[in-house]
Amino acid sequence: MISFKKPIGSVTISGHKFLGCPMPCGVQITRKSYINNLSTNVEYIASVDATISGSRNGLTPIFLWYSLSAKGQIGLQKDVKRCLDNAKYLKDRLQQAGISVMLNELSIIVVLERPRDHEFVRRWQLSCVKDMAHVIVMPGITREMLDNFISELVQQRKQWYKDGKAEAPCVGEDIGAQNCACSYHKIDYICP
Repeated sequence: MISFKKPIGSVTISGHKFLGCPMPCGVQITRKSYINNLSTNVEYIASVDATISGSRNGLTPIFLWYSLSAKGQIGLQKDVKRCLDNAKYLKDRLQQAGISVMLNELSIIVVLERPRDHEFVRRWQLSCVKDMAHVIVMPGITREMLDNFISELVQQRKQWYKDGKAEAPCVGEDIGAQNCACSYHKIDYICP
């Protein structure tokens, strides 16, 4: 349970990601002492402003309210369950294909080895850091989309690593040796 009784400094929720609002928006909840550091007296509104860069778009809270109201608690729970199930499905399928992959419990972020082709990364809009990429499995992602992604990745990998001139990156240090399918680690950790 998230609570400020624990040593949490802030909680941020993006409405445009999981909730699907049509424009970037979000809510940040933080401790009052942190707000005081940001607050400045703004003469033209005759008030103290604690928003980042004085931003107070009135339309985005309406979109947030509408998304939450339209889905309701049951709708949000269904979305979460579908995303968790799809993230596990993606992880399992990638693992079966011999691709380095990791998924934390209760997460919808699937971390995998970075694809070699920049065009592939761009087309699938993958976020990459070093030798890793990640897929955030959102409510709008279907099994068909995941199957297409997996199929194309597996097909492309055959081209990237044919002839043994190149090898898949070792991401054992970043995602754990048991999740790495590089030639070194797959000897020690054989996937079921």
